[in-house]
Amino acid sequence: MTWSFTTWSPDDGPGEVHDSSQPQVWDKLTADYTNGNGNPALERIFEIARQHGVVSVVREYRYIDADWRSQHAHFYNGTFRRYPSVCHRLHFFTRPVPTDLAELGNLQDAYRGYTVLRPLPMSPVGRTMIAAPPELLEGVRCEGDDTIDLFGWRLQIRAMPFISQDAQYLRCAHAALWMVLAHARFVHGLPRRLPAEVHEAALGGVIVGRQLPSDGLSGQQMLGGLTALGLSPSILSLPADRAADASAGHLSLHGVLCRYINSAMPPIVTSQVHAWVVTAYLRKPSQGHGAIQLWRHDDVRGPYLPVGDPWNEPDPAHQPWSAAYLPLLPKAYLDAERAEAVGRSWVAAFASTAHYRGTTLEQADLRPTPEEQRTLRTYLVDSRAYKQRLKEREVPAALAAAYRLTFMPRYIWVVEIVDRQRRHAGQPDVLGEVILDSTMTQHAPLSDPGVVALHADRFAYLPGIDHGGVTLPDVPAGIAYSSGCPNLRG
Repeated sequence: MTWSFTTWSPDDGPGEVHDSSQPQVWDKLTADYTNGNGNPALERIFEIARQHGVVSVVREYRYIDADWRSQHAHFYNGTFRRYPSVCHRLHFFTRPVPTDLAELGNLQDAYRGYTVLRPLPMSPVGRTMIAAPPELLEGVRCEGDDTIDLFGWRLQIRAMPFISQDAQYLRCAHAALWMVLAHARFVHGLPRRLPAEVHEAALGGVIVGRQLPSDGLSGQQMLGGLTALGLSPSILSLPADRAADASAGHLSLHGVLCRYINSAMPPIVTSQVHAWVVTAYLRKPSQGHGAIQLWRHDDVRGPYLPVGDPWNEPDPAHQPWSAAYLPLLPKAYLDAERAEAVGRSWVAAFASTAHYRGTTLEQADLRPTPEEQRTLRTYLVDSRAYKQRLKEREVPAALAAAYRLTFMPRYIWVVEIVDRQRRHAGQPDVLGEVILDSTMTQHAPLSDPGVVALHADRFAYLPGIDHGGVTLPDVPAGIAYSSGCPNLRG
């Protein structure tokens, strides 16, 4: 496909169906949008589609995409060379689609998502929502639900948003900000943010180069952009090597990133020259960790890419992992690291009391290896959603009743006490939990009364808010229940 107005939108036809069970169809589509030069992000999207068993690709012509219109109006409309203002959109199905496109109402179960293609042969991939690859099915993923209209038929897809930089108006950091904000729109109800809003919000501050065309963003610009567009981000330096990581405790690289993935707040990681979004983790050994493999969206290389060893990346652009930009919500004054430290302190205090003796916590602690003992799982969750799931998680009835009647802030940090042995066996693994007020002071003492509740086996303690009295529910001993972590539901 040559890049002209007439070939990009040759007529008023709505679209066409491609039989992608034929391997050459993927090659033809790739060549169409890259002038035969290839593009890693597009090729990765097609690779994921093939992994899903996609056999039909619907190509939608003259698609009006708000994100591309935003880029077009604020940058490409001012170039001497003219660029079409409309996009194409490809839809992926695992069952044949009728070539006349007349009846698509029975294809929801076969739908695996879409990608918007911009008239930019060097970086064609625009807004994309494609289902996570089958290998990541059991992973903990940051995802949102998108509803689209295809020729009058309603379709839904659950995925982590993806977009490529265009190397002029949007660079890797802009694309990373866009992905995090698009996810926050689907999951946390933030407003939709278009590329021009992201670009404008990140202007000013410490400038590392030309702003238009963009040479990229500084860390200060990234923080400023996220803050201006509705989040309350923080930044954390990551351990520089394995030795530093081993001594970092709860500030280890994998520990930090997994807490934010648990909380549906995908972190942005930067090296000296690049930025990407860590979107998921899989509980399996990797080169960088004995039990966890991280996955990322890299705007240049594509969505859902597994990470081997963060301290030994094959691509120089990823070396070294220097900082994580953590997209906290405005009402989460307490960050995940402080929340876990507070929770850890309360659990340690409980373990020094007589209530600890004979509990499932003590039994787990007495097992011979760390892989069989207990650990902590920390996440942020909407307190309303947390209460609504108490019954399905099989939280003991007396404890669930007390939780429902307890005043809680909009968001709570939950530090779960997890039985590793039960987790490995696929059983309910929560032996107890510390629930924290997410608006408590970040630098308060670890014993600050911002604790909303403490539960450990048969012991439960709810101190009450303001003038409320202490509640001590009568909880049966030895009961484990399922996690309330929103992203663990797959």
